[in-house]
Amino acid sequence: MKKLFSRQLTNEEKKYIKINRKLKLVRYVLLIGFLLAFNVFAWFIYVSKVNTNLDMHVLSWNVSFSVNNTSVREINLLVDIYPGMEDYTHTTTITNGSETPATLSFNVKSVTLFGQELTLPTETEQQKEDNLENAYPFQVLFESTSNSIGVNNEAEFEITVKWPYEADTYYKVLNIFDYSDELTYFTKQGNNYVEDTTVTSSNYTSKLSTLYLYKDDIDSYIGERCGNYVSTNSTNCLKIAGELVAEQAQ
Repeated sequence: MKKLFSRQLTNEEKKYIKINRKLKLVRYVLLIGFLLAFNVFAWFIYVSKVNTNLDMHVLSWNVSFSVNNTSVREINLLVDIYPGMEDYTHTTTITNGSETPATLSFNVKSVTLFGQELTLPTETEQQKEDNLENAYPFQVLFESTSNSIGVNNEAEFEITVKWPYEADTYYKVLNIFDYSDELTYFTKQGNNYVEDTTVTSSNYTSKLSTLYLYKDDIDSYIGERCGNYVSTNSTNCLKIAGELVAEQAQ
């Protein structure tokens, strides 16, 4: 047995083994080629079927915001306010150059009065707008000519600040206001406002949530605070920051 396995191969045997290896290699290559061709063909059929159900046209989206023909992304306003001021209006033009209608909305980022924040992150956009319209002797109004802009159409978005003199009304004292012994404070009893003579600097904070000021007094208070703020900081008293958002209409 030892001699049988250790003997030298003849030339014919070597030739046979070499041919046999070549045949196996050719068969292997043909098999790989066949499998590759089959997979490519199957993928092509799959992709062709999927694509026949797709609309390959992508709608363009091009909504621009501009103020006096200058492109803007956000709105940041500094407004000089005082009792009896002329109405202040800031207008932004929205142009829809897309192939689909757009819906328009405005997000109030912050509104500050003499450095004090008037809006809270926990408030909804509607709550912020309601407070800015009704909680102060001045009004900040947000209005759009349309909340839906058609293809190749325009709309205008306006921010208006008003502070009229005449009004027989009261305003709730907010926590941004400091105590002043020069002011007359009121509490509300039913539909009537009754002077509260017990308010002092020591109990002002605890009574704050129940207190009101007459418009003339609060006009003077805010006007004076704004004047001092402008003198100290060399910038306007009311700051409004927000952003317009345009989305594809559903």
